[in-house]
Formats: sequence, structure tokens, C-alpha cells
Amino acid sequence: MKEDEIIVQQQDEMSLPDNAARELKPGEKYVPILKPDKTYPEITPYSVSLGLIMAVIFSAAAAYLGLKVGQVFEAAIPIAGPGV
Repeated sequence: MKEDEIIVQQQDEMSLPDNAARELKPGEKYVPILKPDKTYPEITPYSVSLGLIMAVIFSAAAAYLGLKVGQVFEAAIPIAGPGV
């Protein structure tokens, strides 16, 4: 098997190549998984929906613990002020 074929196989598996965590040997080339010439979106519907779900879960947990213990972290639930 040629070295280029090994690199392509490793990228198909979506794992880091063997030379990612060690010093490159002379003449060895590292090919990153994410191509530097491609633009990747940072904000997607998936990331926004996941962020909203996480915010609801952590806000509910902070509200529950705040009511149970009697001491809340004020920045965790900023909407609680108008509700009182």
C-alpha cells in the first residue's frame, strides 16, 4: 500500500492520522481532516437548536437547585426577575 492510500483511508475513518501526535519524519506530509481551503459554517440550525436545548436544561437545573437549596447563581436564570 502506498503512503497516500493510507492517508486517504485514515481520513475516510474520520480519525486523526498516525503522524498527528508526533514529529513528522523528513519528507513526510501531514494532511489535516478539515481542508484549509474550504469554509466551514460556524452557525447552523443544528448548533442553534442544540444550544437552546442545553440552555433550557441548565436553566431548569439551576432553578430547581436554587429553589431547593435557597441560593441561586444570578446569571444562570436572568429571566426569573420579571417573573417574581
